[in-house]
Amino acid sequence: MTGELSAQPWIGIDEETERLYRVALAVHGPLEAATLAEAGAVSEEAARAAIERLRKLGFVTSYGVLAPYAALRVLHHRRVSERQAQLAELETAASMIDDLSAGFVSAAPEVIAVQGIELVVGVEEVGRRAGALIASARSELMVLNAPPYAQNALPPYDELPKGPPPAESETGLAVLRGVHVRNVMAPEGLDLPGRMPAVSELADLGMGVRIRADLPTKLMIADRTTAMLPPSMVADPLESALIIHDGLLANALVPLFEATWDTALPLAAVQGNSDVSIDPSGPPSAEERALLTLLASGLKDEAIARQLDVHVHTARRRITALLAKLGASTRFQAGVQAGRRGWLE
Repeated sequence: MTGELSAQPWIGIDEETERLYRVALAVHGPLEAATLAEAGAVSEEAARAAIERLRKLGFVTSYGVLAPYAALRVLHHRRVSERQAQLAELETAASMIDDLSAGFVSAAPEVIAVQGIELVVGVEEVGRRAGALIASARSELMVLNAPPYAQNALPPYDELPKGPPPAESETGLAVLRGVHVRNVMAPEGLDLPGRMPAVSELADLGMGVRIRADLPTKLMIADRTTAMLPPSMVADPLESALIIHDGLLANALVPLFEATWDTALPLAAVQGNSDVSIDPSGPPSAEERALLTLLASGLKDEAIARQLDVHVHTARRRITALLAKLGASTRFQAGVQAGRRGWLE
């Protein structure tokens, strides 16, 4: 925090309301508009409007003004819950793609254009069109790099083709020409031979990289106008893909990417930690269940380390590994994901 609430976009408070909140902190008991107006040197109408805004944000209740720590903690949890709900809704909406494509996904021709949507079939053609999409990007490229992954020859659709060095790949060239590239990868993608060094090199060039388990789909969006994704939830994304040129449909996928990006773990959190396991498929170990319990109790890292009888740095690495396994970027999100998986039962 900078000390200025209005400088934090996630809070949603303007400078004048923040000023009146600071004034209101000195008021004991229920906050009245007349009292705030006099103390804050504003009209009662302005004071009443500020109280209503503060009430909606959770800074003021019928009992009085909440202290900053309590109010901000509750607001932060609410914002995270809202984003989690939005992501769940978007992931559900993604399943509608099956219905949209059902009418032509089984057609024979290799490329079929239907109202701005193309079905591309064949590993070579999918790779060629993915490379063309990357090359066409002028300002922005968004990628959800979900499994499955080809083990031997990675097509451009997987973002990191073998052959040329990463800087000379389609993605590397896009970064070097100034395209804002963001790539969300599944944890198992980093386990492929040579993948971590290649990802690290592209990250050093300027590509944004985050890690999240349980990615909803493979997806690539160029300049927010053209998207590429599998034709169905059960289709092999290396064998077939949809190219969507329709702006409205492509834009509907942008919030899905943004919500996934926001809940992903930065690459730096798992990079270089050889003892950090990020396998998302296995059940929780006894150690992970114990760690979840300690996190849920709100203990600080030092207290968790004492409970586990380990050094605080070891405790932090285990926490990082657990967040990565759950595809969470905060401890609150880890609790939500653990609840969804039944780990807290």
